[in-house]
This record gives sequence, structure tokens and C-alpha cells, in this order.
Amino acid sequence: MPLLRTSLYAQSAALQARMTEFSGWEMPVQYQGIKPEHQAVRTAAGMFDISHMGKFALSGRVIDQLQHLVPTDLSTLVPGKAQYTVLLNPQGGIIDDLIVYLQSAAPDGTEEAIAIVNAATTEKDKTWLLEQLDTAQIELQDLSRDQALIAVQGPQAVEKLQSLVSADLSQVKRYWHTGATYQGEPIFLARTGYTGEDGFEVMVPSGAADGLWQDLLAAGVIPCG
Repeated sequence: MPLLRTSLYAQSAALQARMTEFSGWEMPVQYQGIKPEHQAVRTAAGMFDISHMGKFALSGRVIDQLQHLVPTDLSTLVPGKAQYTVLLNPQGGIIDDLIVYLQSAAPDGTEEAIAIVNAATTEKDKTWLLEQLDTAQIELQDLSRDQALIAVQGPQAVEKLQSLVSADLSQVKRYWHTGATYQGEPIFLARTGYTGEDGFEVMVPSGAADGLWQDLLAAGVIPCG
């Protein structure tokens, strides 16, 4: 079976990135090399194509429906906040880890949220969720192929990203998120990441991802594998 490619694959190929197979995807593992890419994230700003990760939009009684599938108290979430947690099977074993981003909450108890899951388990997670959730109470939309995801990480990440997006990033706290626009396109900005540095994960429509990648390159953000 041929490997899947993200909408940013051509950008990595143009930069002559060394590619590798990862969970059924052909992904860049190195551009300039491990040391300069590591140093960029620790001292300036680096960016990662993480578009292969699963992206689900949830609407309806989201907290009520998800609560019995995770060990975390999701009732503490308020719009704009994110929660790292894990999906559990009936025996309490971990199926996958994920982040739930609560976007809105209405007085009638309905919410809108984004859930980001791992690439290797996207289809398994989706199947499990649809089996466990009451689809009369909650709707799941799979955005995995419609949206790209770029992680911009490092001590200069906010500065490099700020001029490209409409939101005031200084107002977004760690593990919070906001909606914004990039060149008129709606985007989702979360102050989350797995590098240990400050930064944002940016979900952008796949058709606009090349432009954002190029603008970040022009701003001096270093591509990282």
C-alpha cells in the first residue's frame, strides 16, 4: 500500500528533506540535520509538519459523552482551554492519548470542541468513539485530511507567528487556544506542543497550508523533522 502524504509534502520535498515511513505516512525526518534543528527549537523557532495527526470536530453534549471514556475530569474545561488526557478501553487500558480543546459551551449544555489524536491510531480512535458515543447526542466530523497542522515551537515562535495571524497571541495562555484568520482563512491556534518549548500548533485549511509554511520560512522559522 502506498504511503500517505500530507498537504505539505511538496514543501518538504522542495527543501530536500530526508523522508521516512511513519505510521503509514511518508514524513520528513531531517532537513538540515538533527543538531541545527534541535538548536533552532531551543534558541529561536522551528516548525514541524504534523498534519498526519488525527483531527476531530465534536459538537453536541461533548463533555457528557466523552467523560466516561477518559479518566480526566473534563468538567473543569471552559471555552478556550485545552486538556491532555487518554482514551480508555473498558478494562482501563489506554487506547491513545489526545488533547481536547473546548471551543464553546451553550446554556443548553451543548458544546463544540476539537480533539487531536495520534496518526497511528486515528482510524481506530474514530471507530472506537463512534461505537461508544451516542450519535443522537454528539456529532463527530473527521477533519484529518481537510486540515493541515503546523507546530511552531521555540522561544521566538510567538514573535515569528504573530505578524501572520489576526489574533493577539500574547493573550493566549499555555494550554489555551483561540480562533483566528490567516490571509482571510479561518485557523485554529493552540498554545500547546510536545517540544518542551513555548509555541503554537496551528490548524489551517489544507489549501492554505503552503502559504503559511512559506511565510514562516520567510520569517526565519527553521523546518524540523
